[in-house]
Amino acid sequence: MSHSFDSVTDVVSWRLCLGCGACVSVCPQGALSLVNILDDGLRPKADHEKCARCGDCIKVCPGVNIEAPAIDEAVVRELRRAWGPVLEVWEGYAADPEIRLLGSSGGVATALSLSCIEKMRMQGVLHIGAAPEDPLTNVPVISRDRNELLKRTGSRYAPAGPCSGFGLLNGDGTPFVFAGKPCDVVALRQWQALRRETAGRIAVAISIFCAGTPSTRGSLRMLEKLGVTPDQVAELRYRGCGWPGRATVKTKGGSNADHSMTYQEAWGDILSKHTQFRCRLCPDSTGELADISCGDPWYRRIEPGDPGRSLVLVRTAAGREVLHDAMASGYVHLEPAEASTLPRSQQSLLTRRRHLWGRLLALRLLGVPVPRLRGFSLPANWMALPISGKVRSLFGTIRRARQRGWTKPLSG
Repeated sequence: MSHSFDSVTDVVSWRLCLGCGACVSVCPQGALSLVNILDDGLRPKADHEKCARCGDCIKVCPGVNIEAPAIDEAVVRELRRAWGPVLEVWEGYAADPEIRLLGSSGGVATALSLSCIEKMRMQGVLHIGAAPEDPLTNVPVISRDRNELLKRTGSRYAPAGPCSGFGLLNGDGTPFVFAGKPCDVVALRQWQALRRETAGRIAVAISIFCAGTPSTRGSLRMLEKLGVTPDQVAELRYRGCGWPGRATVKTKGGSNADHSMTYQEAWGDILSKHTQFRCRLCPDSTGELADISCGDPWYRRIEPGDPGRSLVLVRTAAGREVLHDAMASGYVHLEPAEASTLPRSQQSLLTRRRHLWGRLLALRLLGVPVPRLRGFSLPANWMALPISGKVRSLFGTIRRARQRGWTKPLSG
């Protein structure tokens, strides 16, 4: 990394913040709070009079530092370079038909969480859900039973900082589940390393695959397309109720008008255009530091009325125990999948990873600070691109950086 960051204020100014909220939880002085910037996402705001300059906020920040997990010989070798440690690959769905229907793919992440609560006697799941008073806003929550999980199932394509909820992890010492995006899991691991006395509060981390976090502006554009104003929204679901599901808005007053659009219209045409800058520099879109990762098996043809299936990666021994216990207890129905199912399902994420080293090099040449990413085989992945791809990753990044003002920090 060509720049030394003294505080998260520097991280924000150079557009490297991911909005996970870990810095807010870790600050011993309570000097940080999260604010939602309409076109950017959740960002920490510092009270400089309280700040003790301890540097803990930087130590947990996934925006400036990510180290890939160690890989042992038990992993699937053909996946290790591009996808990190994978012990097993499965495909299937939640046994509970309601969880399967409401989940973004096959509902497996929710079903595993419920299994951890009911069968493994964990206290609950730290994840995100819609704020009761504002359906467009995500907040960290603890779900402790099936009803709470059902209410909060499904992807939330808007700024989300589950790590700002680490302070919610209290009780009798019984551990919790953590569910979040790959960057959230990185922040969790760095928080656990820094706060070893509380690391055991999280027994298992479940990650969802992620192609980027849209800003709130993306949600507003989607509502505009649907002909709904923010004050009319009673409930907003970005996906679910089938696979891949539709973005659906329920309005106040009980109107039966159809305010929905397809997944392609919502994500492909609108929300994906509003992802934050730092997501373009992410080496990990599938939760390599998690115990279990879940995503969409996009290799499948989408059929009308499809209730959904999930692609599931076991990454650690703890993840294997959770998954196999859930299968034995009947919470999920899964079948072993070929290693090739992963790249066939997530070709866009593979392409992004292959372009990353060129993007980072281009930004360094322009003097732009970039995150320190260790152990992700980025040069080797970049070499897998054709010459045209290498040229695009280098010179395309230079062109966009100059056009969009990325060569200078944000003012104010």
